[in-house]
Amino acid sequence: MNKYINKNNQTNEKIETAILKLMNSKSLNKVTMSEIAAQAGINRVTLYRHFDDKWGIVEQIEQDFFTKITKPHNKMLNKLSVKSENGILYLTNFLKVFEQNLNTIKILLSDNGDLAFSNKLMTHLLQMEELSHPIMHLDISKDMQDLFSFYGISALIGIIRFWTLHPYYSAKEMATFFFKMRTGELSMID
Repeated sequence: MNKYINKNNQTNEKIETAILKLMNSKSLNKVTMSEIAAQAGINRVTLYRHFDDKWGIVEQIEQDFFTKITKPHNKMLNKLSVKSENGILYLTNFLKVFEQNLNTIKILLSDNGDLAFSNKLMTHLLQMEELSHPIMHLDISKDMQDLFSFYGISALIGIIRFWTLHPYYSAKEMATFFFKMRTGELSMID
């Protein structure tokens, strides 16, 4: 049974890698299932056993990423307070998942990628952000908490977009910038 699961996972990984490679040079709208099968080194029958269409492949890639960021986010929620010395450490650990998937994120956010990914990312991060409201002890109305979340997550997505263009920055550097910006500690001299 494990042998079958491993083989199935390996094939899924080949397919996901193939579509990302194709999307690196052409629009997802123009990528065909035949091209994906050829790039993955499998036949179309095998491809269709794993995925119904290219959108299903992209959806799986996105869901895998969202799943990956859940664990460090939950750990951050359990440990983080707004002014905590460890805040940057926990945010760094959260952003390391982005760092490890930066090329995939870059492709998904590009004109060749899933045009809905930016909105999916925003929605997912906003849902995660809402979980932090009790920790932050924001003494403001629900509308203002939501506004705070939209502001912060929009900034985070902007940082991630910047990071895809400048991948030489580390997760720690991005976390430090975001944390200091969010807590008002960022000075223009930094």
